[in-house]
Amino acid sequence: MKKMLIYIVFALTSIQSMAEETRYGLRGNDGKEITYYLIKRNSTPSEDLLVLIQGSDCNSVINNRKMIENFGATFPENDILLVEKAGLDSSIGKDGVEVDDLACPQVYIQNDSPLKRVKDYLTVLNQLKNKYRHIILIGGSEGALVTNMIVSDADFITAAISINGGGRFFIDNVIHSIRRETPEEISNETVNSFKTFAEAAKKNNLPAGMVVSGHGAKWWYESLSIDNQKLIQSSKTPLLVIQCMSDNNVDAAGILKVMEAIDNPRVYFKTYDGLDHFFKDSGGNYHAATIIKDIKSWYQLQNKGTVAKQ
Repeated sequence: MKKMLIYIVFALTSIQSMAEETRYGLRGNDGKEITYYLIKRNSTPSEDLLVLIQGSDCNSVINNRKMIENFGATFPENDILLVEKAGLDSSIGKDGVEVDDLACPQVYIQNDSPLKRVKDYLTVLNQLKNKYRHIILIGGSEGALVTNMIVSDADFITAAISINGGGRFFIDNVIHSIRRETPEEISNETVNSFKTFAEAAKKNNLPAGMVVSGHGAKWWYESLSIDNQKLIQSSKTPLLVIQCMSDNNVDAAGILKVMEAIDNPRVYFKTYDGLDHFFKDSGGNYHAATIIKDIKSWYQLQNKGTVAKQ
C-alpha cells in the first residue's frame, strides 16, 4: 500500500507540473475556443488514450486532482485527455481551493451546458482519434451522463465507464436529494415547488440570468431533458455503468429500473452496496481502489471478448 501511495503522489505531481506544457486550444464548430490538456505520462509515445470527464462542479479540469489521481491510475500507460468546460480556466480551483457559487465565473454559470461539453469532447476526439489505437472514457456524476451521451453518438470509442450517474431522469435525483435533506413536514411542499420550477425550466421559461444551486437556465433545461436510459440503450461501444447504492447525491435505486429495461449487449452494470457518491462506506473508509480494480478486470475481459453481464 505504501508503494502505491508513493506512486500516486509521484504521478500526480508529474501531471500537475506538466499541465502548462500540455495545454492546447482548438476552435469548435460554434466558433468558440476549446481548451484541452493532453498529458503524456511516459517518455515513449502511447498508443492508448484515457479520457477523464469530471462532474458538474465549478472547478478547472486540470485542478480536479482526485479524479486524475484515482482514475488516471486505472490505465497508467495511457495518455490522458482533459477537456475544460467553457468559461473556466486553470485559475479556478487552483491549489485545491474550493470555489463557491459566488466566486464561480458568471460567464461559466450562464453558459454551462452538458450538450456543449459533449460537442467539445467530440471535436477534440475527432482531432486526436487517428493518433491512438484505443480510446477509453471514464466519467463520474454529470461526467457519467456526458460519457453516455458521447458513446450514444460516436462509434470510434474502444470502451467507456460511467460512474454514479443515477437513474433515468435528473429530476428524480433532485427529488431524492430534497427528501433526504428537507424536514418531513415540509418535504412534499418543497418537492412540489421544485416540480413547478422543473416544468418551467423544461419549457425554457426561466428568467434570463437566473441561477439556482449554482446553475443557469441552460444547464437546468438540458439536465432535466436528458433521458439517461435512452442514452445507455443507444451505446455504440462497450459501456460499463457503475452505481454506488448508498449514493445520496443521486437516485441510486433508479439504476435498478434502468438495468431491467436495457437490452443492449454492449452494456454492462456493476453496483456497490454500502458505498456513497465518493466511494466511501458508512465508516468513512475509501473504496476507490476496489472500483479501479474492477474496471481493470472488466476492460481486460472486454479485450478478450468474454465479458458476461454482471
